[in-house]
Amino acid sequence: MIEVIWLENQNEELQKKVEKLEFEVSEMKKKLDFLLTRETVLKQNEFQQKEKISMTPSKPVQKVVKQNTSTPKEKIDFEALIFQKWLPRFFIFIFIIGIMWGFKAASDYGVLNEYAKVGIGFAFAILLFWYGNRQVQAKRVTLGQTLLGGILPVLFLTTFAMHHLYNMIGSNVAFMLQVIWVGVGFYFMNKYKSEAIGLISIIGAILIPFLIKSTAPNYLFFAFYETSIYLLFMFYAAFKKYKYLYSTSAILLNLVYIVVGLLNFNLKGFEYFAFSIIIQHLGLLTILLISKFSKKKQILMLHTSFIITIGWVFSGYEDNTRTIILILLCVSYLFLSNLYKKQSDLFFAFSTNFLLAFSFLCLDSVTVHLLNTVLIIQAILTYLFYVRYRDFFKLIIASLTIVPVGIRIVSEPIFSLISFTSMDWIVLIIATITIAIIAYKNEKEKNVILVSSSLVITLLLIAYITQAVQILTTDFSDNVISLTINLSWIIISIIAMVLGSLKKFKVWTYIGVGLLLLTLCKLVLVDLPNITLLVRAGLFILLGLIGLIISRIFFKGK
Repeated sequence: MIEVIWLENQNEELQKKVEKLEFEVSEMKKKLDFLLTRETVLKQNEFQQKEKISMTPSKPVQKVVKQNTSTPKEKIDFEALIFQKWLPRFFIFIFIIGIMWGFKAASDYGVLNEYAKVGIGFAFAILLFWYGNRQVQAKRVTLGQTLLGGILPVLFLTTFAMHHLYNMIGSNVAFMLQVIWVGVGFYFMNKYKSEAIGLISIIGAILIPFLIKSTAPNYLFFAFYETSIYLLFMFYAAFKKYKYLYSTSAILLNLVYIVVGLLNFNLKGFEYFAFSIIIQHLGLLTILLISKFSKKKQILMLHTSFIITIGWVFSGYEDNTRTIILILLCVSYLFLSNLYKKQSDLFFAFSTNFLLAFSFLCLDSVTVHLLNTVLIIQAILTYLFYVRYRDFFKLIIASLTIVPVGIRIVSEPIFSLISFTSMDWIVLIIATITIAIIAYKNEKEKNVILVSSSLVITLLLIAYITQAVQILTTDFSDNVISLTINLSWIIISIIAMVLGSLKKFKVWTYIGVGLLLLTLCKLVLVDLPNITLLVRAGLFILLGLIGLIISRIFFKGK
């Protein structure tokens, strides 16, 4: 009996388990059916999308492919850069120095005479040409160009030795040979498409006049030669888009003339040099208008050249000639500004040069006392070039101009409100505000600019207004002078706090409060023993009321 009951219980348990399994199997079947139907729907959607893509035009697909297939930046091969490009150029220089010392040693020991050394020099140049040409033909272009570039220093130095050291040839022959070597360098630069050879050639062209003996130098011929050489290389560099040769051609001409002036310790020949620089500036202007070379680089170079050109005009010419040249520059750049007013870059370049020329014309025609004002205008225009093109060199020029001029203006006390000194102070304050606004709008470090410029402007305003008040109250008593100065400082502090509140610049508010406290310190430490009780009471009441009103305003705002 017990066994029958146990078997019945077992059967019931087994039946429950079977029912449970059947339920789970049915649930599993439902899930599988759901997944299968979902997969079929997804496949149908993918198929439909592919059909849509195949039906769409091919142009948008090409655009998508172009966007996705972005070419990665090429990695710089430093090994090739060092061993194939820079080391050959460095060691050819070392090699030529070694050859020169070898000649010197051979001469000291009497092994070689003068003619042998000159002959070896030309033979060595021929050897460099032969081997360098072979390297170029063997597709080792950098090494070949380096060897070909080494020919020029050898030829320059050999001709110098023939003329200066051994007196084998005269000045005219030596000059003609040196010019021929420059022509050879120009030919190599064009044939082998090497900017490095062009740089060596133009540096050699600098040295030619210094390598020729002359007891009575002809400055007119010297200026004509240098101008012709540099215009040739400058136009060629712009045509071939050789940026280093272009910059070198524009810069070195000025350095040559400066060196000549320093060596002679006088301004003899400067009228020819100034005319040469004007011609060079016109060349840069022509290249800007007709070439497709980098406009940004040319505009920056043109502005720098214009500043230097004006410097040469003032150094090389007397009053009447200088005035005529400045008028011509003003008219020319005003015409160009109107002609290219629809091209923003050219209009900006020409209009700034016109303003600069007009400022220097005023300096030349009115009075030399406008020099500080004109230099400040130049600094602002140069800073505008920096802001527009982000050329750090322009920022350096602007800083080196306005900082010394500002120090010079601040160091000169004002004795009359109607004077050039007073005008310089006003121009400096306006220029500082202008530069601060431009910098705040265009630079990233806005807080630093806001704080530093606000402090500088506040100090300049205090210094100017204090001097102006002292001039206006000269005939009054010390009480009136102290009262007026303190009141002017209080007015400045109120204006700073009001502007800070309106513009939401806390820095200005803090400066206003600080100036108010500074006025209180001045009143207590400096003015208190020297003013009457009535004035003392009035100032303290005024300061106290202003302080309470400011506290109330800030409390209400919060």
